[in-house]
Amino acid sequence: MGSRPFLLLASPERIPLFDEVLGGVDCIRVSTVLDAVKQVVSDPPAAVLMDLASTLHAGVSETAPLYDLGVDLPILRCTGGAGAPWIGMCQAPFKRMPLREAIAEIDADDPSWKHPVNLRRYVRVNQNARVLYRKIGTREEWKRGNCQSMSVSGLFLLAIDPEPIGSELEIRILDIDADGVAIHGSVVWAHKWEDGPHLPGCGVNFERSTVPDAFRDHLANSFFLRRKS
Repeated sequence: MGSRPFLLLASPERIPLFDEVLGGVDCIRVSTVLDAVKQVVSDPPAAVLMDLASTLHAGVSETAPLYDLGVDLPILRCTGGAGAPWIGMCQAPFKRMPLREAIAEIDADDPSWKHPVNLRRYVRVNQNARVLYRKIGTREEWKRGNCQSMSVSGLFLLAIDPEPIGSELEIRILDIDADGVAIHGSVVWAHKWEDGPHLPGCGVNFERSTVPDAFRDHLANSFFLRRKS
């Protein structure tokens, strides 16, 4: 199968029902919406497979955060088992077909499964935090900035004098952990105050190997709780 696993959300007693249809498929299995959101935020799967019977029992309000992720992955409601064929149903894009066929198309990056509106792969969490940063490998003074949104792939660093594109930065994100979160990243775009009315700053892509699990969990919990409130 492809490089990204699938994610199955089903109650513990119904997960075994998927064993046959998911045979040979790289698939992470979870039983709560919170765990599903955490997985999508921290490392997006190829698609989310939601057992229809399990999610109907949980209720619409409980599963709502999964439909408000703002990312491009398809979310399929799955029904079948006990002798009935497994069917996958997706609302955006609107598609309905045998589940195994849907998995094969998604795994092959069939463009017909691309979300019609959302283009982002990583969930963006709108959260303000103070940031200290400096170029990697230097002993220069820490500079101060702020961020207004972040994901496990990067953040927007609000700064009057942004670092130039290509700069490798050592970053400490404050206010979300008692000791701050240390991450390395590189500047992929920059916007100066003189360039126009948009906020000055730069977009920073994180070096994924430096993103700690505590940061991933914090973003997932923050996103989940805000969508639930």
